[in-house]
Amino acid sequence: MAKKVEKTKKTNPIVIAWLSRYSDTMEDDDMGRWARVAYAGKFDNGIGFYRNKVARFEIAWVKRIENPKDKNKYYYSVSPDFPFKGKHVHDTLAEAQKEVEVHFRWFIKMVLKTNKKPKESLKIGK
Repeated sequence: MAKKVEKTKKTNPIVIAWLSRYSDTMEDDDMGRWARVAYAGKFDNGIGFYRNKVARFEIAWVKRIENPKDKNKYYYSVSPDFPFKGKHVHDTLAEAQKEVEVHFRWFIKMVLKTNKKPKESLKIGK
């Protein structure tokens, strides 16, 4: 008896890359700046282009903020650019990065879940 082989759908997983801005260490640069930037997209070629089109998109910044009461403690401020704007503060860099990744993946999942095309644009007002 032949085995039944299930076909699996090819998936293109969402890749989120975190790149250093200003300083590659956990210390500020000489001007006191420190940040990590999240990019989503295709990174096969390492530069974020695919077929001569931009294939990586900036989705959030995480900045380190010194605690005014304790100079040895830092907070991490998340400034998402996509799918929403806002600011959130976390105690660790890992928590801040996780928030960005969870919200972005949730947004993509919701977008891909809908298979209906709108008949027309939403009209607000007169």
